[in-house]
Amino acid sequence: MRPGIIALPAASSTEHLLALSEVSHFGSTDMGHPGEGPWTFQRLSEPFLTAELERVARPRSSRKVDSLSFQPCSPHVYQNQDRFVVEEWSLPGGTWQFNSIFDGHVNHHTVDYVAETLPRKLKESLTAALQHSGYILPERVGQIMRDSVVQLDDSILHNFFDIFPRDLKSLSRMTNKEVQNIFQRDSTGQSRRAAARCLGGTTLIFSLTDPDEKNVWVANLGGKACLSLHLVLGLRHSSEGWTGTLVNRLHAGQNPSEVQRLRAEHPREPECLRDGRVLGFLEPTRAIGDLWLKIPSLYSSRVFSNLNQAWISQGTLKHCTSRISSPPYVSNIPDVYHYDISSQPGFLLLCSDGLPVTETYNGMDVSSMVRVWTEFVGHILDSQPPVVNVALSLLRAAIGGQDEHKVSRSLTVEMEERWMDDVSISIQSFHRCRT
Repeated sequence: MRPGIIALPAASSTEHLLALSEVSHFGSTDMGHPGEGPWTFQRLSEPFLTAELERVARPRSSRKVDSLSFQPCSPHVYQNQDRFVVEEWSLPGGTWQFNSIFDGHVNHHTVDYVAETLPRKLKESLTAALQHSGYILPERVGQIMRDSVVQLDDSILHNFFDIFPRDLKSLSRMTNKEVQNIFQRDSTGQSRRAAARCLGGTTLIFSLTDPDEKNVWVANLGGKACLSLHLVLGLRHSSEGWTGTLVNRLHAGQNPSEVQRLRAEHPREPECLRDGRVLGFLEPTRAIGDLWLKIPSLYSSRVFSNLNQAWISQGTLKHCTSRISSPPYVSNIPDVYHYDISSQPGFLLLCSDGLPVTETYNGMDVSSMVRVWTEFVGHILDSQPPVVNVALSLLRAAIGGQDEHKVSRSLTVEMEERWMDDVSISIQSFHRCRT
C-alpha cells in the first residue's frame, strides 16, 4: 500500500440497505416554484406530522379565542417578528375580551415594546372610563382605542427625547463622538433601546368585545404590499349560512386614499411616495414606531447614523434621510370600527399578512379568501363543541391541509434563508355557534 493513501473497504449489501433506510424519509422539493431548488426536506407522517406542526406553531386556546404564531425557519436564520396578545379583563360591569396581532418590521424592539405596553395602557384607560360613568358609549370606546395607539407612539418619542436633545440647535452642536459616547457609556442599554424603537416599527390589529357580546370594536394600523393584516367578521345567519366581511382597509402605497392623503400632506415632495413605498423605503403608510420618518432628518444624520446596528444600512439611511423635508411621513392614527353583534353567532378572525401568501391562498383575490376562510371556520364552529384549535386547523389548511408532502416540506425544508412569511392567526368566537 502506498504511504499517505487511505483505503476503505467496499460496503456490504447490508450496509448499503442500512444507508438507504436512513435517507428514505428525505426528499427534494422546489417549494412550489418550478425550476428553483431543489431543496431537501424530511417526509413526516401522522401522528408525527401533526405533533411537529403543533410544536412549531404552539397553538393556544382560551375560553373564547384560539391563536398561534408560526415561523418554521430556524431562529438562527430568521426570528419571527409577529406577536399576539389575548387577554380577558375583569372590569367594572363584567369581563371584556382583548385580542391582538402585531406585525413588526426592521427589528424586534418596537413590536416587543408595543405588545407589552399597548394592552396594559388600553386596559387602564378603559377601566378609568368605566369607573367614571358606569356606562360607556360605543363612540367613547373607539376613541379610547384610537388615543391609546397614538399615545403609545408618542411615548416612544418621549423616551428618545429623555436621552437625546429635543432642541435641534442643541443637537446640531453635538459631535459624532459625543453621540457615540452616549451609546457606549450606557451600561443599561437604555439609549440603544430608545433609538432602536425609533428605527423599528410595527403594524397592528386588535379588537375589544364587551361583556354581553353585544358590541365588538376593531382597530387597524398599517399594511404591506397588496395585503394587509386582515380582520374578518364572520356571522351565521340561520337561513343563509355563514357570511364574512373584511373589516379593515390597507394602509399602504397601493391604497389610492392613502396615496392621496400622503401627497396632500407633502404637495411639493414627489418622492414622499416612491415605488409604492414611503420615501422609497417603508411599505406601510401608517405604523407605530418608524420615528426616524416622523421627525427632522437631523436625528438620522446625527443620532441614528452613529448607532451600531444591522437593521438599516448606512447607505439606505443616508439616501432616505436626504428626502426628509416635512415630517411626519408615517401616520400613527388607526382606523377604528364598531359592530353590533348581538343578533347572531359569529367569530372574529385576525391574521397577519403571512396567511394570505401561503401556498393555498397565494394569488387568490381578497373576496375569495374571505369567503373560503369564513366557510372553513364556520364549518368547524358548527360542530358542538369544536374539538380542535380552529387557528391551527386554518394554518394546516393554508400550508397543505391533508397533503402530507406539502405540510412536511413547509415544516422541514433545509434552506439557508426564510421560505415563509410569519403567520399569526387569532380566532374569537362569540354567541356559541350552533347549527
